[in-house]
Amino acid sequence: MSSRLLTSVEIESSSFLNTIKRIHTEYDKYDYSTEKLQILSDQLYQIWMKPKFGSNLTTRNKEGYQIIEYLEQLILDNTMNDNFFILIINLLSKNENFYHLLLIDHKRFKQLFNLSIRKPIYLMRYIELLYYYCPSNLISTIGLDFYRFVVDTHFLKYLCQTTRDIDWLAVFSTLIYQFYENTTKYLLSTEYIFQNQKDSIDYSIYVIDTLLHHHLKIKILKDFIYDVKLINTIIKAITAVWEQNPSSENSTTKEIPNGITPVQIQSLEYLFNVMSNTKPSRTHLTTHVINSKTPTFSFAIFSLFPRIQLDAVDMILKDMFSDGRLNGERLSIMIKCLIELIDAPIQFIQYISYETWIIGLCMTLVSFNHHEYLIKILDETTLFLIDHLFNIQTFDNAFQILFWFIQYDKRIQTFRLLLDRLPNLFEQLKILNNEDLKTKIIELCHMGIAIHPEYNLSNEIILKQIIHNFPQPDLNILLNHKNIHAKLHSINLENNTNNNKIKNRVGIINLGNTCYVNSILQALYQCDLFRKYIFEQYFNEQILLRELQIIFAQLNLSRRPYINAINFVKIARPAWFTMNEQQDCAEFLGYLLDTIKDEEKKDKNVSSNEIQRLFTIRTCQINRCQRCSIDSYQEESSNYLFLPIPTTDNQHDNLNSNQSAIPISVMKNGLKFYPASNRNSISNTSIQLPSSSSNTTLNLQFVFDCYFQKEELKDDNQYRCEHCQSLQNAERYTILQTAPEYLILSLNRFEYDKQTNIFRKVFTKITYPKILNVHVYPSRNNSILTKYCLVLIIVHTGYTLHGGHYYVYAREMKASKINMNKQEDNDEWFLLNDDLVTLSSYEAMIENCAQYTSATPYVLFYKRIDEQQIEETEKIKQISIHESLIKQIHEDNMMYERESEK
Repeated sequence: MSSRLLTSVEIESSSFLNTIKRIHTEYDKYDYSTEKLQILSDQLYQIWMKPKFGSNLTTRNKEGYQIIEYLEQLILDNTMNDNFFILIINLLSKNENFYHLLLIDHKRFKQLFNLSIRKPIYLMRYIELLYYYCPSNLISTIGLDFYRFVVDTHFLKYLCQTTRDIDWLAVFSTLIYQFYENTTKYLLSTEYIFQNQKDSIDYSIYVIDTLLHHHLKIKILKDFIYDVKLINTIIKAITAVWEQNPSSENSTTKEIPNGITPVQIQSLEYLFNVMSNTKPSRTHLTTHVINSKTPTFSFAIFSLFPRIQLDAVDMILKDMFSDGRLNGERLSIMIKCLIELIDAPIQFIQYISYETWIIGLCMTLVSFNHHEYLIKILDETTLFLIDHLFNIQTFDNAFQILFWFIQYDKRIQTFRLLLDRLPNLFEQLKILNNEDLKTKIIELCHMGIAIHPEYNLSNEIILKQIIHNFPQPDLNILLNHKNIHAKLHSINLENNTNNNKIKNRVGIINLGNTCYVNSILQALYQCDLFRKYIFEQYFNEQILLRELQIIFAQLNLSRRPYINAINFVKIARPAWFTMNEQQDCAEFLGYLLDTIKDEEKKDKNVSSNEIQRLFTIRTCQINRCQRCSIDSYQEESSNYLFLPIPTTDNQHDNLNSNQSAIPISVMKNGLKFYPASNRNSISNTSIQLPSSSSNTTLNLQFVFDCYFQKEELKDDNQYRCEHCQSLQNAERYTILQTAPEYLILSLNRFEYDKQTNIFRKVFTKITYPKILNVHVYPSRNNSILTKYCLVLIIVHTGYTLHGGHYYVYAREMKASKINMNKQEDNDEWFLLNDDLVTLSSYEAMIENCAQYTSATPYVLFYKRIDEQQIEETEKIKQISIHESLIKQIHEDNMMYERESEK
């Protein structure tokens, strides 16, 4: 319907109130464009500010109150057009004198609050609009007073009268967040959203109850989008409430981790109490009809989880167990309730570490020695989770939980349930074309075999296919699984780990596919010149460098066997990296060093070229036209060299070679292993082979030199010469222009498969010399031979770029024994595998990668060595660490000692 504006005759012939009434009567009939609404607003403003009102404030205020009474009557009559109310309230606020009188008239509002209103959301929206349009110069006076009155009078009353009104709650949360923003913008003094903890907790409990029980209209897209909008509004408000710590009559001297308030703690205690006190609606989670019943709680509760600090969860669970508010049975109920929410829409689950929550809660049962409840959880939920492996949206979370279940279970039952479903699962994977899940299932099977070496494999066709057709898994990883399995059934997890702690070496806990971060942190810490630089600088505004400094201080001084780098992960993870998914460690390294360089430039007190000196590689590509003999130059800089792996004529094995149908097993370290094979069996198999390895073994020196070899550009690959203005045969080669202190090499271990649209692993065998000869060209015609010594290797074990695992072999060099010409050494080597740290050797690395072909060195760190470097190596060890860092780590060490005593 076309829009309509008031005529001047209508305006002059009507009272202001009648004009407003007429607009309301016709508002729904006409489609007002933004432009025409503005014209209407201007017309009304002219009436409102006319001299007949201006000369008499009493008359104007009387007219204003008449309009307010009309709006309030509409609310009582269960009528509220939101846009109309916005138009009128915005208009009335233009007269500050009237608006001031209105907002301080608490008596009339109190009477309004006491009336029975059929739709309380209309009243709350009306109040929220009155506050929103309060003139900015009145916010800190009557605006603050009005907000406090509404909260104290209406909010507390409504909470007692009604439960789970999400529409009303969303509008009230909008009011809360407006006030929160205004306090930071207009108020000089600190004003809390609620003046005491009780009101903050009452609001939080109301939010939790509403989110737990709100019925989401998922099947109706429009309604679902509306629900998501409401929930996001509520979450913004409760986040602000949880950040504040208003006064409380019951003060406590209890130690609380930084960033966690008493309001958040008591709110989470309530959440855990409710979720652990209600039996799951899917009483038989083992059913294959997984959608037969709705979950006990709403998926909406997951929107709250990203705002919950895991440190707070750990502390709260321990306290609730200690004082009897929680026990093994109730916690197992909570875990099952969360597992049945695995189908949550991506809008709610994408930002939380879902499997981390499930596994973390299971670990709480382990730490309190409640294994009987954990076994019951496994028995009741395993088939339910296996069913969710078939769903593209849930398979990753389901797999992560199943992996931990099988890793934990002493019995064969959980592994057996998966094996029974493997044939059907692999058939489905053909249809779904889910290569990522396929490789993960294969890794899981190898882990299950490692944990249960006594299991009879003679009748397991699928397992035999896996063993025959895929590269042998990494010994270090399988041993790690066995160690984790053993620790999960150890009486004292912390002390058991601490007794095996290697001196001056600290691990980093895996937070859920964060081994790519852990390996890079350990690698950079191993670079002694970089470590010295990080310790001796004072970083003030550089958030990332400051957090890196704390991590390095923990790795240097902590008495813990491993540390938690969750804050660093949050700060350092690139925006395009999906949380809780495996990422490329080389890509992360490049991004991290670039970010550090950017932070350096922002502070004049920090050396802005140190990272460049330590790591930056400068190359120059030279193209020489064979017709005119003129060279063109293209200089580039990078944080590491990305080396292609040269191919040879006999690069690939014959994929149709015969092999024994029954593998011959060997025993090593209590594990059952099989001869590594990269050949495809002639039997009808449902499992495809990844890129095969080469029979030829290359040397890294050869691979490195190939990168700088001359290349002929001809035929279809001719060079466009700018001088000749045409395509010409040419010669291309690259030279290294600088010799950084650390030369980082990344091997191109992954090739793109167009058929499956994934990057497959290249298993070509390479030997890794301890001394690398590098020709550096300070000028384009003169080279200097520079020697580099191997100090660290990051190994990738697995079959795909975004799967598998990273760990580190690190070398502790002894200055007196560095030999610039010989390969042998007597240095110490360490294996740094997330939280597990063990002594190792260069030979162990070589043997592991040779025998277990899924393990391939991926990123290598070489350190430049010359006579001056050798002399300064001992001096580097004398590092001065800031007093503030030493104090911080000392306090954490004292806390760790108290934890160990408990």
